[in-house]
Amino acid sequence: MFKAKKLNKLVAAGIITQTQKQQILEYDDNADSLALVSRALMLLGIFTVGLGIISLIASNWQDIGRTAKLATMLALLAGTGGLVWHWQSQGKRAAAEKMLLGEFFLVGAGIGLIIQVFQLSGGKIYDPLAVWCLVAAPLLFVTGQKLVSYFWVPLFLVWGIIYVCDNVVDFVWNFEVLMAVLLAAAGCGRGIAGLFPGFSAGNVLKQEALAAFYIVLAGYILIGGFDGYDGLMTLGRAAAILVVLSLLFIRFGRYALIRRNIKLGGLIVAMLYINLGTELGLFETGIGLIVSGVLLILLLKYVPRAVRLVSEEKKNA
Repeated sequence: MFKAKKLNKLVAAGIITQTQKQQILEYDDNADSLALVSRALMLLGIFTVGLGIISLIASNWQDIGRTAKLATMLALLAGTGGLVWHWQSQGKRAAAEKMLLGEFFLVGAGIGLIIQVFQLSGGKIYDPLAVWCLVAAPLLFVTGQKLVSYFWVPLFLVWGIIYVCDNVVDFVWNFEVLMAVLLAAAGCGRGIAGLFPGFSAGNVLKQEALAAFYIVLAGYILIGGFDGYDGLMTLGRAAAILVVLSLLFIRFGRYALIRRNIKLGGLIVAMLYINLGTELGLFETGIGLIVSGVLLILLLKYVPRAVRLVSEEKKNA
């Protein structure tokens, strides 16, 4: 769709004709179809070979010695690393990045193998995740692409979320600590991206930490907003967070995030009414139901309008 829009601009500018545009689109469609079939068959072949290897190992797992298991894992890690270096030195960055992703998962498998072979237990569930993040972190510096970052960063965030939830007792406080940690992670990602533009993990950390923050904030509003007076306080804190963030986003011109804040603001208003309506018994009367319906209609009408106004502000900026 984006390519078609670009071609439409070229047609409007008189650079190419409508017929040429159609020929380009048809050529790309055919090429994409062939490439898709080729990739699908290649993945099927790799999956089949991998499944056969796993089946072979699983059927003889008890007969394989500890040393052989660890030596095989080290050989796989070394061989994969060697291929990454070889392809990187030949300028095959895309192939090197994909093999690097394999190295990332092999590191995780190696940690699991060590735990199984030496029967390590009794620790926290997030400890292996922390080791995986730490050992795999150097892989982020090998290439400038984002493929490994898209897997390492979520792993890091999952570790942080589990760690916080395990060490913070109060349920609502869990959400608040998580939001603070995720915002700090997003800020660190922004700082890393600014200082090291070629280091892709910075941008990925910023984007995914912000996405995780908004998921946690939505849960904070939905779960914490029901509980009477405490729920009202929770909604008030959520509203304050959105206001502060919106002012910050206005400063940096992040209109997409402002629109997201407006939508969550609508959710806060809805939860506020549900909380008050439950406490005051409004949902037990016809008038209360009418007011509820009117409020819902207003939310559906004015929240999208506010989002459109922000979009227009972005265009005029």
